[in-house]
Amino acid sequence: APEAIMPLRRVCTKWRDAAKKAIVPLTDFVVDSKKKINAMASMATALPNMLQISINYPHEHNYYPPAHLVKDHLFKFHLLQKLTISGCNNQLRLDLETLASGLRLLQELKILDNSSTKGNIASLRVLKDTLEVCSISFSPSPPQLRCLGDWGAYCIHKPFPINDIKGNFMDLADFPRLKSLNLIGTHVTGDIRDIGECDFLNLEALDLPSEVLGGRNHEFQRISDVPDAMHAIHRLQQRSNFRVYKPSGWYLSKLSPDSYDDGPFSIQLVKAGTRRGWRWIACEVNWLDPEPDRRSSDYETYIKDKDRIETGFSAYRGYRQPPTAEQYRQLCDERSRALSRRVRARRGT
Repeated sequence: APEAIMPLRRVCTKWRDAAKKAIVPLTDFVVDSKKKINAMASMATALPNMLQISINYPHEHNYYPPAHLVKDHLFKFHLLQKLTISGCNNQLRLDLETLASGLRLLQELKILDNSSTKGNIASLRVLKDTLEVCSISFSPSPPQLRCLGDWGAYCIHKPFPINDIKGNFMDLADFPRLKSLNLIGTHVTGDIRDIGECDFLNLEALDLPSEVLGGRNHEFQRISDVPDAMHAIHRLQQRSNFRVYKPSGWYLSKLSPDSYDDGPFSIQLVKAGTRRGWRWIACEVNWLDPEPDRRSSDYETYIKDKDRIETGFSAYRGYRQPPTAEQYRQLCDERSRALSRRVRARRGT
């Protein structure tokens, strides 16, 4: 560990020179206090070949080290492979281009809950041949958000762009070693439908912001955009190495020309056994996989899950997408007449 090596360099000049040349194995050195800030400053000169550092910005006793001092020391670790920066909020103003160009061997870059981060993710292209994990995200905790009243309560359910990270997530599509990409809480844009067979070849986990069509909490502008987006997500899920996609909160924008009050405009993925599909809430399932063979071991599980999924919805039976506004009005009129008939029948008995 770096803390063990530092005292040994004082033994003699030979050991001091050896420490400067030593490549410290991947051991997480966490900078989270004034003492650790000072240690990092010493290591930048005495032990510059660190491979892994985590900076959890210290705020003990209202102590905030100058941001330029932290960054100046950080860029002296030229061999750094894993860097995590978390909880810095507005204290440590990071620029992606400066960070990537100064640390050209990064394999893992995690910038978490740092609202002052800025730049374009295209600047990470200098890391194309090394980057495996990229997480540049901001997800305030519920207690933090509740302090903001109604706005905070809304944001608990809808992650919002809080930093100044921009660009198109497809700028990283040809990174051959990229396994995990998380851009929640950024202004990054794009379209999930743009992912081709030769894009993100080694990707295992993906979490995209709401400004990406198909990203978490995305507001679709047209009903017709949804099927292709669902098929694109399904193609990702069919890859043998892909494990995690985190969709949630999809719905049709209230500003969409297809929208009207009280329509079934929320979208969800469903799974019955190994068969995947999706649906508009209260509408029928649009299956993406064929039905499993009746003789397969999965068929019984599939039938149970399918029955569970289909139980309890009948409002839009026969509809695989929301009815038009005119169809919706007709359905409401039919339900109203049916209700009136039942009321009259009860009164007559």
